[in-house]
Order: sequence, then C-alpha cells, then structure tokens
Amino acid sequence: MNIFTALSQGKGSLNENNMSAMLSFLINPYQEHGLKDTFLKEFLKLLDELTAKELFENNSNLLKNKNSLEVEVTLESPYNYKGQKRYLDIEIQIYDDVFDPVTAEYETKEILKIAVENKIKPSSAQNDQFKQEYKAIRSKINRTEDKETKVLMVFLTPSGDFNSLKKEFDNLIIDQESNDDKVWLKWDAADDSGTLAGLLKSLLKSEANFEIDPISDYVRNTLKAFIRHIIETNIKFTSPERVADDLGDIKESVTVELRDGKYRIEKYESSSIKVYNLNEQEYEVAKPLLRKIIKDKDLDVSLYFDSGNKRNTRSLGRKVIKALKVKG
Repeated sequence: MNIFTALSQGKGSLNENNMSAMLSFLINPYQEHGLKDTFLKEFLKLLDELTAKELFENNSNLLKNKNSLEVEVTLESPYNYKGQKRYLDIEIQIYDDVFDPVTAEYETKEILKIAVENKIKPSSAQNDQFKQEYKAIRSKINRTEDKETKVLMVFLTPSGDFNSLKKEFDNLIIDQESNDDKVWLKWDAADDSGTLAGLLKSLLKSEANFEIDPISDYVRNTLKAFIRHIIETNIKFTSPERVADDLGDIKESVTVELRDGKYRIEKYESSSIKVYNLNEQEYEVAKPLLRKIIKDKDLDVSLYFDSGNKRNTRSLGRKVIKALKVKG
C-alpha cells in the first residue's frame, strides 16, 4: 500500500500544500527523518546545476565540506506585494559567517534565499504570481541590512511543455547584472535529469552503494512511496486526455473569495468559462458556483436573458467576471 496514494482519494486528496510540506520536511535538516542535511545538500547541488549563475559564488565550499549547513525552512512564508499578501510555498534561508571589514569580525548573515513556487497541476498557473513573489521578496530584502542576500526563485512544476506554465515562468525577468536568478525544476521527467524524482532515486542509490549514511527502513520505504506518488501524479496531470483541449489560452480571469474558499473564474479564447478552486486546486462545475457567487456577492447579474431563457455558462460567466471587476 502507498500511503500517499491512499491519502489522495476523494476530497481529502493530496494537493500542492501537502506536496510542499513533504518536500519541506525532507529539505529541513532538523526534522526527524534521520537524513540530517544530506537531502538538503543534494537539493542545493541540483539547483546549482540548473542555475546559470554560481549558487554560492564565494561560499562554494558550503556544499563540499562535511559541516552542517545553517538553514531555516519555512512553509507558507508571507510577503506583501503592493498591499496584497503573497505566500511562498517553501522558503529556504541559508546562512554563513561573513567577514565584515568595518568591524573586522565575522557575522552570521543570510547569503541565499530560495523561494519555491510549487505547481503539481498545469492548471495552477497564474500569469504574474511567480513575478510578484520575487518582487515582494527583493523589496523586503532591500529594506533590510542584508541587501547582498542572493535570491533564487524555483519554479517547481510537472513535466511537459504547457503554455500557461511557460508564461508564468517567462513573466519573471531578472536583471542580468543582479546576482539573483530563477530556475525551472520538474517533479518528474522521462530521463530523471533535473527532477526531484531523479534526486530521490539517486539518494536511495547512494545509500545502497554505501556512499551516504544508512537510511532507516521506515524512511526508505516512505521515500519509495513518495517517488511512486510523484510519478503517478505527474502522469495523471500531464496525460494528453487530461490537458489536451481546444479552450485556448486564458484571456480574462478574476479571483473571488467566498466563505467556503477562494475561486478563480477563467474566460478562455474559445469563450469557455471554467471555475478553479484555489483551495482544493481543482476545477469545479462552473454554473452552480457562478450562481452561488452572484448570490453571496450580491451581484447585479440576472440568471436569464431578456427573452426569458436561462443564461448558459458562457454568458453567465462573462457577466459575473464583469460585475466582479466593476465591484472591485
């Protein structure tokens, strides 16, 4: 039995928050997995391979020596962007002793901040989310004394070429003169290279070859189950029958918060309307939710055409999007 598969059944399905929590647990050397900072260092080495800029520059020995890294790992770390609160799925802060020429002493400073934006479904893409998170992070750092802290933005997604994901990644443009950078990391891919599934497989292989300290049976089996779940989830959400449609790109969208959760209403090039549940991270049947939004938000939107016929989903969706934008 795979515990991850079991927990993925029904409404209690594992979502992006759960997957982020598992990854964060493995990255954090202070958690009770017995890996210490082995996974963390392998994760950083993988990012170092993916980035066009040297990850640690003058601190490259951090990944080579046997000393433990000083790190803080936080889930759902809050940032503000133009008055709007943003939450980083995973924030990793790496510290090191840096020589201060003014005081002629070494001070512990944050030298690298890694922000992971996790997507397990292509449909989770939001055009400006990745960009806004970076701007919020950089803005906050620039207001502190540690302005030299490097920022690495990690876009963690399923495999495959999806326009929606590519747009979100490409929308973040980082100044080439800056030390900051962004990388696109995949949960899984056919050849395992540059993927989290590949990293986990490599970790288990290293243990089998006596290259790292022994992993307990419980953790080893949990890692195997997690790898299987990553592979199955990747197949599930990237299979042609799941993602292939003629809707086109999202042309217009609006987010609305109700008492039971937060939703994104999407209008596509084909004029189709879809409603995405941002809490459950899945699409809902659109028309009942549109009616609920009209009622809960007291929108001046009629369910009927002037002829007396009921509005279809496309017409109702367009009216709701317009009304929500007018209402602000």
